[in-house]
Amino acid sequence: MLHKMLDKLLTMHFKAPATNNKLDRLEQDVWSKIHAASADMAKPWYDKMVAAFSVPQFQMASLAMALVIGIATSPMMIPSQTNISNDVLGMSVFSAQSTYLPSNLIEHTK
Repeated sequence: MLHKMLDKLLTMHFKAPATNNKLDRLEQDVWSKIHAASADMAKPWYDKMVAAFSVPQFQMASLAMALVIGIATSPMMIPSQTNISNDVLGMSVFSAQSTYLPSNLIEHTK
């Protein structure tokens, strides 16, 4: 069954002759591809960086790396209790000792 399907696809493919088999422009095509590749290499680093950020895999990798760095450095950034009491801007709700965190609420109810 697989051989019949493969034979059918091959006969469909080879019914019409290939349209791009002209070799009279081979040298020009090769040189144009070489020039396009060298022009791509001559791009400034910031253009390459912008192009790299449009790739979804790079976006996910940079997001994962930011999360890993943030989680790894968060124990070093714990403010002391004295800094929380002197919080003028009200940013103490984002600290690890915030009374609004579920883990701290559980500890206070014990």
